[in-house]
Amino acid sequence: MASRTTREPAERDERHGLLQGTIDVFLDRTRAVTELMANVGSGALGKVPEPVPSTVTRMLSSLRQLAEQAPPLTAELDVLVDEVHAKRLSIQALQAELAALDRQLEVLERSLGPLQAWGHQWDRLQHSLTKSLDLPKG
Repeated sequence: MASRTTREPAERDERHGLLQGTIDVFLDRTRAVTELMANVGSGALGKVPEPVPSTVTRMLSSLRQLAEQAPPLTAELDVLVDEVHAKRLSIQALQAELAALDRQLEVLERSLGPLQAWGHQWDRLQHSLTKSLDLPKG
């Protein structure tokens, strides 16, 4: 089990690095496509009569403000991943506690076995003494 716990952080870091690299490439390409579309759109927008260009400009400005105000998704995912990891650690700790309790109960059960046997022998002895000491009536 020790080897598993020492490998998990390295594997998680490796996966995190791969995921982060993939996300960075995706964002760079998305940004490039967006810039191309904005350049094409702004060139075409200059050929459209008013009030369309000003309305589109206001709409794009509002969308930009909305995008800037939205909380970053990565922060929420980081919190979620941390919470899931903490819950897994909690479950592992509970499993360890339950295993220790089970071992303690096993020892207690084995320790009580001879006492239980002695109690049954005492009951049989007591019963046979009371039967043999019964005097016939009359």
